[in-house]
Amino acid sequence: MNPGFSSWIEIEPVSPVFIGSDEKIERFETIVEGNMVYILDFQKLLGRDDFVELFVAKMQDILDPSVKDRAMKEIFQKLNLKLSEVSLDSFPAQWRNNKPDNLQMKRFVRSAGRYYVPGSSIKGAIRTALIRSDQSLVRRFEDLLKTIVEDSMKESKQGMKREKERNINIKGGIFGSPNQSPFRLLEISDSDFIDKKFVKFKLITVRNLLNVKTKISMMLELWLDKQDESNKVRVLLQSRVDRLSQMKNWITDPGKLLETLGDKGKFIEAVKSATEKIIQLEIERIKKALNSNEFKLILGFYEKLREENKKMRDGFILRLGAQTGFFSKTFFTRFLNRNELEFLKSTHKVYNLFPVSISIAEPSYESPVPKPLGWVRVRFVS
Repeated sequence: MNPGFSSWIEIEPVSPVFIGSDEKIERFETIVEGNMVYILDFQKLLGRDDFVELFVAKMQDILDPSVKDRAMKEIFQKLNLKLSEVSLDSFPAQWRNNKPDNLQMKRFVRSAGRYYVPGSSIKGAIRTALIRSDQSLVRRFEDLLKTIVEDSMKESKQGMKREKERNINIKGGIFGSPNQSPFRLLEISDSDFIDKKFVKFKLITVRNLLNVKTKISMMLELWLDKQDESNKVRVLLQSRVDRLSQMKNWITDPGKLLETLGDKGKFIEAVKSATEKIIQLEIERIKKALNSNEFKLILGFYEKLREENKKMRDGFILRLGAQTGFFSKTFFTRFLNRNELEFLKSTHKVYNLFPVSISIAEPSYESPVPKPLGWVRVRFVS
């Protein structure tokens, strides 16, 4: 058995990527001026004693949405501050009933104010890909889900009370606790920092493939897919199969995963195979959309992505981050049946579009073509 490998990998976005920090932009942190929304840099503003003094004095007005913008502009006017000087970002306002829409706004993950890709996010994406590439593992997962769904339906028919949100840990059912998982042998560092000029707020639309009128809009702080040599990050990936002897009492039934984790070539081919499956699923479900013509550009993007993934020899295409869709986050290589969907809806916190939605970065001046979120190019550089 091969002892594993250690390599530096480079990651660059081929579509906008969102990795959330659970940090939201609150309404009082924005100002509408003309047709633009400005996101205020409160970290910078709160460093000024004169601003803090005026902000506290006008707090009652600032917390009133009807006069909030006027109160903030009065403060800036008194301090001779321009909006462009105290804003993190700005974007065109979205209007509804002649009023700017109060869109949800979420920030990209940061450390000490600098953007990066957490190793845990990369590992999660690769782990799901490796599971999907192994048909024996997929069958085990599907068999376990089938058993859980059937038991749930029996309980429902018998009138047995069941918790609204059961803790369904299917991966744990296969691999045991996290301490027992063979993926403990895979170690991935956090990336180095992303150049802040490549991170911007953009309009994202979550669209229902079966009802074109149903959509949810939000503003996300994204790592943009600008083609620039500096728009890459490096990560150290280590497959520590050589540590298996120390973990033999912990690792539960690793199966063929050890062969994949032990050899860099097999590792790359496994992830490429999984990416091919998820791209095919995405193409199939878009073609089933009520108005598939609306998504022609997205289909074209996926066809090019599939070709690139096939041709890569030193890496693979990978789905990474949040808002990338249900099938990208799970081990499924097929569409789910009605019972499975209803069960997963009842046990997970999901919105009404689950799982027939697609999150799209809308066209803009910088990127005139709409793209699905969360695709990156991964290359092994050592």
